[in-house]
Amino acid sequence: MSIHLSIVIPVYNEEESVEKLVQNIISAGEQFDFTYELILIDDGSQDSTWKIIEGLKETIPQLKGIKFRRNYGQTNAMVAGFDHSSGEIIVTLDGDLQNDPADIPILLKKMEEGYDIVSGWRKYRKDHFSRVLPSKVANALISASTGVRLHDYGCSLKAYRAECIKSIKAYGDMHRFFPALASMTGARVTEVPVNHFPRKFGVSKYGFDRIFKVFSDIFSINLIIRFSSTPLKGFSICAIPFIFLTIIFGILGCSAIFFNWTAGKSIFFIFSAALSLMAVMHLIMLGILGELIVGTSDLSHTYMPEITKKKIMVGGKTC
Repeated sequence: MSIHLSIVIPVYNEEESVEKLVQNIISAGEQFDFTYELILIDDGSQDSTWKIIEGLKETIPQLKGIKFRRNYGQTNAMVAGFDHSSGEIIVTLDGDLQNDPADIPILLKKMEEGYDIVSGWRKYRKDHFSRVLPSKVANALISASTGVRLHDYGCSLKAYRAECIKSIKAYGDMHRFFPALASMTGARVTEVPVNHFPRKFGVSKYGFDRIFKVFSDIFSINLIIRFSSTPLKGFSICAIPFIFLTIIFGILGCSAIFFNWTAGKSIFFIFSAALSLMAVMHLIMLGILGELIVGTSDLSHTYMPEITKKKIMVGGKTC
């Protein structure tokens, strides 16, 4: 029997919430008129999370468990869940009970309109202000720089068509950028407001150090999205500030000679030469190497074929 829906959830030290989480999903699944599977990925938990998952597997046939030997991060956990999923549609959510499994039919219903990815929007988020404000800034920057405008990239509650999400080669902390990355292949992306609950158990796995990581990820993801097939153009743009500074220091060096300045002649030319080497020899040469790699691979021909969307039933309604 084919499986229509795979629910993929990474968990890490969630011994207090994992059993309640599964119960909530089973309750939400009672309104499904299709087969589904639940995949829990234990991302190297150091508590009894995996022991609880093993116990639940004995009584819940649709539950699968994957255990990592150590903590690899949320992106790797999600990718492992994708690789082991069998559903035509994949839904992800957090394991801390802040997402509502009852919102899954809302995401699936939105897909009926022809979307390939439907992202949850925690419109009334129940987190501390110190987490909400940086998140809003990051969401605005990601939306503006990638062109895929979403209010809440950080919401883990998302629905994907398996054909478009499984083709993405993700690493690091790219899970929050899945909608933007999928848009490269022509995936249609939208969002819907979803419920959000205060955290009841444990502590958040993220701190202020995450802010700097997000900014570096934004830079990386823009290089991938905008210049994956034209790396020379991307690296050339990055070289422009260094070329500009090279010209300035070159002018200062020539001025020092013309006006017979006693100091500064050598230092100006040293800076000019160093910046020139950085711009031309490093960045532009990296761009040329990137062009050679792209030219000998099929990266520039990546696309997502039109998907024949089979209809499924959600609460008695066709999707």
